[in-house]
Amino acid sequence: MTVSLIVVCHRSSGVLADCIASFRSEARAASVAGEVVVVEQSEDPAEAERVGSLGADRVEVRPNRGYAAGLNAGIAAARGATLLLANPDTVFLVGSLPRLLGAVGDGYDVVGPQLVWDGAGEILFPPAEDLGTTAELWRTLRGRWQRAWEAGLHRAIEGCWRVWGADRPVEVAALRGPLLAASRAAVERLGPLDEGYFLYYEETEWLRRGRRRGARFAVAAGARVVHRAGHATAHTAGREAIEAASRERFFARNYGAASRWLLRRCAAGETKAGVVAEPVAGPQAVPAADAELWLVSTFRHLMPAVGVVGRPTLPASLARVATGGPWYAAAAARDGGRWRLTGCWSWGNE
Repeated sequence: MTVSLIVVCHRSSGVLADCIASFRSEARAASVAGEVVVVEQSEDPAEAERVGSLGADRVEVRPNRGYAAGLNAGIAAARGATLLLANPDTVFLVGSLPRLLGAVGDGYDVVGPQLVWDGAGEILFPPAEDLGTTAELWRTLRGRWQRAWEAGLHRAIEGCWRVWGADRPVEVAALRGPLLAASRAAVERLGPLDEGYFLYYEETEWLRRGRRRGARFAVAAGARVVHRAGHATAHTAGREAIEAASRERFFARNYGAASRWLLRRCAAGETKAGVVAEPVAGPQAVPAADAELWLVSTFRHLMPAVGVVGRPTLPASLARVATGGPWYAAAAARDGGRWRLTGCWSWGNE
């Protein structure tokens, strides 16, 4: 079996080598043939030359027409029966590829890894948010009204724990886009990504389309992949405006006029809900706590949050990434089957 890694690059030669090397290592360990297809869109001959020297099987040099267009070109060029659609700032940790392939083999149409922030695999990215109308409205309300936040806290933490604490593939409503695995047959059923999105929301639209067609998605437990968040967009001018335009396009295509109006009305309110936190100098000053998991977020309402599971203290590596502020850290444990917060701390500038 051939597994094709498809990577779309824009001034990404500095991180691409680690992505390719880690994939090659995992493919050998899984005893599969690994193919690397790179779609280079930097529009810079020197950058294209650097990318071409990093060991890809095929490099497609194209004008930059956006991430969706790059993935579509890579899918057309790839030969594998299983496709991995990836950002260049991803690194496969040991054992991740067999678990991804196993979940695809279990009958899920599209599978994502457990994305992590650090090489040790201790700091877990949040599960993808369901962008259905009801779920989006509920999240908006929880960020603005304390009673709604308190009422939804158990369910929100349970949703994180369901993914972070799993020991087998977990079926989910949505996936994060830095790395997606699927059979070629599933990709063909879902159809090409919408090239009307230049950046952001392209995979969200694609997955939502698949879900309407009955596709099933899962996070492969134990398939830990580092995502160096922000690299892929660091060289994109006007990325905030691009993201806003993509979000508006997604809402217009997927939500009715009444739903869009209601969401805008609710979102216009000030974010007031969330924890009351004890100020500390930084994550290294957060004390040990009764914690089955930790939530660490830039929001007082704690969602979305990166997570740490199965230890009483925050890992030292968090101090390297959770800088600036404000940041909030909350320890959570179950009490009678329901999640409660056992301590909350904050650091950084308000």
